[in-house]
Amino acid sequence: MADLDPLDGVARLLATRGLATYDPTGTTGDLFVEVMPPAPDAAVALWLYDGEAPDTRNAYDTPRLQVRVRGGPDPRVSRRRAWAIYSALHGLAGVELPDGTWLVLAAARGTPAPMGLDSTGRHEHVVNFDLDVSAPTDHRTE
Repeated sequence: MADLDPLDGVARLLATRGLATYDPTGTTGDLFVEVMPPAPDAAVALWLYDGEAPDTRNAYDTPRLQVRVRGGPDPRVSRRRAWAIYSALHGLAGVELPDGTWLVLAAARGTPAPMGLDSTGRHEHVVNFDLDVSAPTDHRTE
């Protein structure tokens, strides 16, 4: 089986659409996977969390994706970026992500929402998605 990673695939997709700068090593850029570092001020972080229980016969999984967007002291910065990411992902279907993951569908669970200020006074917004991704295993094939 291929080593596919929906987080890396979504990160690369957002980068190709000009919504973030992604460095897979996590040392530069402004888009991070499973961490929100203290810098830069304007940043995006992605996390997967559990979705529905995997079906044992169908070769797809349904993880949930959380996108956190941080801006600065002006809430419009993170809000606008969160809405741009929402627009790029909500309803996206039937595409191969840049890492090779087949995205069946990305559906937002709601619209971007404010999280308030972080400990240094920077506004954050969040938007969550249900993902349907092809996920063949040794016992589930397409």
